Amino acid sequence: MRDMRDVTIVGGGPIGLFGLYCAGLHHLKAALLERLDRVGGQLEHLYPEKPIYDVGGFPSITGRQLVQQLKQQALQYPADVLTGVEARGLQEIPGGYRVETSQGPVDTRVLVLTAGIGEFIPRRLNVAAVDQFEGRGLYYVVHDLSEFDGKRVLVVGGGDSAADWAMALANRASHVTMIHRRDQFQCHVDSQAKLQAHPRVTLLPNRTLNAVFGRDSVESAQLQFSDGSVVPDLLDVDRIIVAIGLLPGTAIFHEWGLQMDGHEIRVGTDMSTTMPGVFAAGDICTYPGKVKLIAAGFGEVATAVEASLHYLG
Repeated sequence: MRDMRDVTIVGGGPIGLFGLYCAGLHHLKAALLERLDRVGGQLEHLYPEKPIYDVGGFPSITGRQLVQQLKQQALQYPADVLTGVEARGLQEIPGGYRVETSQGPVDTRVLVLTAGIGEFIPRRLNVAAVDQFEGRGLYYVVHDLSEFDGKRVLVVGGGDSAADWAMALANRASHVTMIHRRDQFQCHVDSQAKLQAHPRVTLLPNRTLNAVFGRDSVESAQLQFSDGSVVPDLLDVDRIIVAIGLLPGTAIFHEWGLQMDGHEIRVGTDMSTTMPGVFAAGDICTYPGKVKLIAAGFGEVATAVEASLHYLG
């Protein structure tokens, strides 16, 4: 008979790592499956240098630092952490489920899904006059903040990620300009207030990035008003960060028979899905009043593991 785990967590981001810790607290036989070559999720692969401000106990901590702390916390208990393993199929077996993966089947009594938005891919502008500068001063992913020291930076996007980048660079860059296609920025009120008060930050609503110019690297940007007209003067910039969201990749969970609301899995108050013994937590799940914060995800996965314990009897 194949080795049966008590709990298998699918998704090795911050929420999955904290879920592994919670499983360890109860001495459950646990496994964690991560499709990428290392755990950490978006924070490790897309935002290692991005400061995070809304995790309890840390006024500010970078994505990479938080992942390191979570790994230290989770791995104090024995567990199978399988990286480079993609979950592909799910079938019910006596006593639980069999997860079909790229490296063979994994049998488990309970499944906890913490896969975030699935295959996270930065949403691109898909404007040839802009994207040609990727790797030459234009960034969809930032790995080293020092590359922006003393530079004139343009941040494209009006959400929390864009605002976090702008705040992270405000005291490092010579100036930061943040543009958003709408008339109101969509980031947290506190973030916007701090950016508006910062002497080296300019917020420009109703603007989009139309084209980028430069010889070997970014030198200037052409902006466009929301009505389609072009801003007359070019904006002198040295670096551009495009932070307009991620493309969701959770279609596989439709195939597993889970009840979905768009790209998200519907859960109850105990994080249970419509399939017995399958729970979900973090960005992948939805319910009335859902708050998409890492801190909220920690509470969700703790609830999911506790509910798993009761389910296991």
